[in-house]
Amino acid sequence: MSFLLWSGQAIGHRRAGVGALVAVACAAAAVTLFPEHPFDRPKTLAAAALLFVAALAALVWAAAMAHVSVQISMYNVRIRHGLLPMPPIQVPLRMVNSLRAVDVQSSIAQRWGWTWIPGRGRAVIVRSGPALLFDFAGRQFTISVDDPDEAEAALNRMRSSAR
Repeated sequence: MSFLLWSGQAIGHRRAGVGALVAVACAAAAVTLFPEHPFDRPKTLAAAALLFVAALAALVWAAAMAHVSVQISMYNVRIRHGLLPMPPIQVPLRMVNSLRAVDVQSSIAQRWGWTWIPGRGRAVIVRSGPALLFDFAGRQFTISVDDPDEAEAALNRMRSSAR
């Protein structure tokens, strides 16, 4: 018997691509700006170092905004955001009051990453399109995923068989 009811993910290609392009542009500017004799021109060296730091920050941002995955098991909901080694969010399934598929094409899609939306709660948005809207014990949480209708159906099947 499998304990995993549903697993899904979403990949934000545009935002990750923009982050990678910004990183490449910053690194290229830093390389061209780097002086031949660095200790003779400390201001130019500092500018090049700042551009390298900006390139690294853009790469970290792109990795963090590129991916989100959700796993719904018989016991909990596990949300993992980004390609960085961050600890996942785990919520016991008994705290999930409701789950429904929504579309984040509207103004919610203008905010992305880990965000808070007034009146809608927290969200992890990596791209516009289909998403899951969880109600965790009165708190709403929206997550971009592919095919959220299957997650809703899997949870409803599990809850109806438990009755």
